[in-house]
Amino acid sequence: MSNEIEPRHSDAYNMSPFNFFEDFGRSFFDGFKPNVIKTDIHENEKEYLVEAELPGIPKEDIHVTYENGVLTIVGQHQSDTQTEDKKGKLVRSERSLTSVRRQYLLENIKEDEIKATYSEGILKLTLPKDEHNIERKKSIPIE
Repeated sequence: MSNEIEPRHSDAYNMSPFNFFEDFGRSFFDGFKPNVIKTDIHENEKEYLVEAELPGIPKEDIHVTYENGVLTIVGQHQSDTQTEDKKGKLVRSERSLTSVRRQYLLENIKEDEIKATYSEGILKLTLPKDEHNIERKKSIPIE
């Protein structure tokens, strides 16, 4: 008996019922990606610099909090579109809601000095480090 490696997402015409449904389910649900905030976090000796992409979300619908060492960014955007014909009959009505949320563990921050700006879909945060509160590494001797 030989061990054979069978590739995932194989040919849909392979009619083995187990492989077909497993691969179908994977390929079907691969198209559903969660709304994720694309983020870059840079660190230097004095601060963290966070850049989060929130395109299409108005500034008033973005909420940023910092609590217990956790930075939370929440954004939400709702749009309603209606199209009527010449007689005033409703031809099409669409609604969409986009909601995103991300959390980041960034400890030892001077909470009162956090600054945020938002321009052209990019949220920029500056989180100054609290150098008095930074835990120092301590070497522990082994007996």
